[in-house]
Amino acid sequence: MCKIYNISDNPFARFSAEEEEDLRSIFLKPRYYDALKSNARQGNSRILVGQRGLGKSATIHMLFEDLKANGTLPLLITRYEEIPLSDNKGYFLYKIVQSLTKSLAEHLYKNRKDAKLLSKEQRGRLSYLVEMFYDDEIAEDYLKQAQIIKTKKRNNWFRRLFNKNLNLINGVVNGAIKITSSVVRQSMGLPENNDTATNTAIFGEIPINEINSLSMKEVVDKGNDKIISILRLLVDIALSLKYESIVVLFDKIDEFAAINADVNKVAEFTLQILTDTDLLYTNKLSIVFSLWSEVKRTLNGRGVRFDKFQDIDISWRDEELEHIIDKRLLFYSINKKAPVTLKSLIPFENDRKTILSLAGGSPRSLISLMNRLYDEEMGNNAINSDVVSFSPAAISKGLIEFCRRFDYESLQPSRISDKNNYYNWLNKILLMKKPYFTISELCGVFNIKAATARTYISQMEKLGIILPDASENDDTIYRTMDPRICYLMSRGVSSLN
Repeated sequence: MCKIYNISDNPFARFSAEEEEDLRSIFLKPRYYDALKSNARQGNSRILVGQRGLGKSATIHMLFEDLKANGTLPLLITRYEEIPLSDNKGYFLYKIVQSLTKSLAEHLYKNRKDAKLLSKEQRGRLSYLVEMFYDDEIAEDYLKQAQIIKTKKRNNWFRRLFNKNLNLINGVVNGAIKITSSVVRQSMGLPENNDTATNTAIFGEIPINEINSLSMKEVVDKGNDKIISILRLLVDIALSLKYESIVVLFDKIDEFAAINADVNKVAEFTLQILTDTDLLYTNKLSIVFSLWSEVKRTLNGRGVRFDKFQDIDISWRDEELEHIIDKRLLFYSINKKAPVTLKSLIPFENDRKTILSLAGGSPRSLISLMNRLYDEEMGNNAINSDVVSFSPAAISKGLIEFCRRFDYESLQPSRISDKNNYYNWLNKILLMKKPYFTISELCGVFNIKAATARTYISQMEKLGIILPDASENDDTIYRTMDPRICYLMSRGVSSLN
């Protein structure tokens, strides 16, 4: 089987942060990454904005790891089931409190001795909250940690912990002991805490054996002020455990099934939590949201104060995109001293410029495009030998196939009601055969009257396919926006797959 010389496997097979085995080794920091990290640690909330495929999730994942290594307690929230699409501030607060409770539980069953850092009241209340927010995810995480502790018991740190909890850990790993909230609390060195007196400041006198039956809605219905009180209590516990601050990272909101990738729904979904100034100014707590650029514009019109909740725009220059590919190729290169580079794979500068242009500023699109070239090269390698550089034929065919098969719909800020109709308009614009045109030229190509041509223009502008660019003899010149469509025009392609 043929492959790239000096590389053992396809370096372009993975397109998303979640698929990467070693994200740090291939991650290139966006220009404002260090400022984002510093602001988050200092308690300043931020919104990370950018189009799809620009690396927002990769940035969030790296931020999570970097914050964790620097005395900060990061919380990553990517699941939004059971949260209503509107009037949902309490539900978001619930998710934050639940995630923070889980993280503190995880800290204490990894570092049981740290329970001594907490006051008796703090231990009692945390025990109460572990019961309130206990779920299958906490149980699964506890089992995973128990398995790790048992596997690594020869290490001094793990051996001490293992010896103290020998029967408990063995029982959990072997399935002899069912993982309950009581087992989790026991492993953390927390009391059973049946004393309701310590809990009256939160929800009144609800015994611990009843609190676990409360649903998310029932907790939310107690009032946002109560949940904020719990949040502040948990922040104080985290600070007692020597964390400098807490950062809540929200990612993949636009992929939540109920939102269906609709900008207006994303804006409505996040509006209440983004306008909660009490939350945003909670001491030692910051929020980082990952959102589309179009959502920010919609939220601006809905009253979100971006002067208080500043945004950080992710964008990439062509030279930065090349560095992203080079770093990835270095990771996959067998000989690190003489690694494969974009320049070695694509020797001609004009080809490299075309490739970077067709990526449209998106690392994901660039990796996808390089994967298309890789597949073309490997599929047509007749002599079955290692490839030093991609052939002109593979590059030519690969670029056309990438542009024809590109998921144009994914770039739309709102879900298109009629996908076929959208692609019909793209095919119509391809028939113009040039990226700049006037209404008169549109009339000539389709043999239509000016009034019909203006309807065409209106539809294509609404879909973001074209924009007015200039005027010539009182006739507006329109520009085709997507570089991939323009490239297909230049290659004489008149329809998409």
